[in-house]
Amino acid sequence: MTDNFCILIHYHEISLKGNNRKWFERILINNIKQQLTGLPFSKVQLNAARIFCFGINKSKWFEYIPRLRKIMGIKHATLMEQVNGKIDLIQISAASQLQDVEFETFRITTKRQYKEFPFQSQEVNEKVGEYIQSIYFKSVELNNAEIDMVIELVKGMAYVGHRRVHGYGGLPVGTSEHALSMISSGIDSPVASFELMRRGVNLSFIHFHSSPATNRQAIRNVENILKVLSGYQIQCQCHMVPLLKIQQKIMSESPDKLWVILFRRAMVYITSRVAEQIDAKALVSGESVGQVASQTLSNIRATSDTADRPILRPLCGMNKEDIINLAQEIGTYQISIEPYEDCCSFFVPIHPETKADLEFVRKIESKIDFGNLFDEALENSSIFTVRHPDYIKKKDIELAEIND
Repeated sequence: MTDNFCILIHYHEISLKGNNRKWFERILINNIKQQLTGLPFSKVQLNAARIFCFGINKSKWFEYIPRLRKIMGIKHATLMEQVNGKIDLIQISAASQLQDVEFETFRITTKRQYKEFPFQSQEVNEKVGEYIQSIYFKSVELNNAEIDMVIELVKGMAYVGHRRVHGYGGLPVGTSEHALSMISSGIDSPVASFELMRRGVNLSFIHFHSSPATNRQAIRNVENILKVLSGYQIQCQCHMVPLLKIQQKIMSESPDKLWVILFRRAMVYITSRVAEQIDAKALVSGESVGQVASQTLSNIRATSDTADRPILRPLCGMNKEDIINLAQEIGTYQISIEPYEDCCSFFVPIHPETKADLEFVRKIESKIDFGNLFDEALENSSIFTVRHPDYIKKKDIELAEIND
C-alpha cells in the first residue's frame, strides 16, 4: 500500500463559536502554515470541522510534534494514514502501523462523520480489533490501553493512526486583539504572557532595565525568553526602556519604603504610553496576589493607578509551584533562574511597604519633579524583534535590531 499520511487536527474552543467560526478557523489554518515552516507539507485544509495537513513526511513526525504543541487553539493532532473507506483497507492500515511497535494492550476508537459507511462505529472497532488480535495476539484494554488506534471516517475516506500530540487548547493567537506584556527575566511574567497567548491574544512586550547600574544579564535573559515565547506566536516585538534615571529621582526624593511601588507606577505609566502608540488594548502583568511585598492587594491597587487601560493578571490566583511547573513545561524556567539583576529587586529597601495607602502614594509622587524624564526614557528606548530559530529563513542572525 502506498504511503499517504497526513496530520488530522481537532481544534478546541473554536467548536463553541457560532456565526464567526469560519473566521477563527481561517486564522488557525494560517497559524498552522506558519508554524510548519521548514517542514514538509503540501496543503492545509478544513473538512468537516477538522483540519488536515497533507503532504507531510511521516518519518519526521518527531519534528512536527513540538511545532504542533505550540499552536494555540489545537486540542490534539494525530498522524494518520488516509485510505479509501473500505473496512479491509482500514484493517490493513491499522495493523501495518503497529508492525514495529512494542505494546501489550490496545483499543480502537472510531469516529464516524461519514454516516453512509456500512458499519456502525462499534462494529468498526470490533472488526479492526479482531484483525489486529489475529496478527499480534495482544489484549484489548478499553481503559489505559498502551495503543489507542484512532479511525475517523470523513466523507468516504478513512483516516487511521495512533500517534497523537495534545495541544494547549484555547484560541488561536491573533483572535483576541493586541496587548502589551511587561516582561522581566523572572519566572512569572513569561508564564503570564503564555497564558494570554493561549487566550488568542497577540502580544508585544516591554522590558525595563537599570543599565549601567545593573549588568546586562537580565536583558540577555529576556531576549532568550522571548526566543522561547516566539515559538508560540512566531515572533515577538519588545520595547527595551531605560528606567535608571527615573529610579534615581524616586530614590532621592521619596521614602525608601515606597521605592518599589513608585518604580512600578512609573513602569505602568510608561507601558500605558507605549500601549497607546501601538494600539494595544490592555497591559499584561505577571503578578500573583501575595507572592511578594509589592503584590498585596493594596500595593497592586497603588501601582495600577497610573494605567489608562485594563491590566490583565492571569497568574493572580495561582500558587508559585503551579507557575514554576508551567514555566518548566513551556521552556522558560531554566532561563528565568539564571542569575540576573532586576531593575526593581536591585533597589529593594530593607522594609518595603506592604499595604500602601493610595492617597499617600499620590501625595509623595506629586512632590517629585520628574521633568522630562519619562519622555527621555521613551526617546532612549529601543525596539527589537525576536523570531524563533525554527522559523528563521536564510538569516545569519536571530535578533533583528530595529531603530525606533
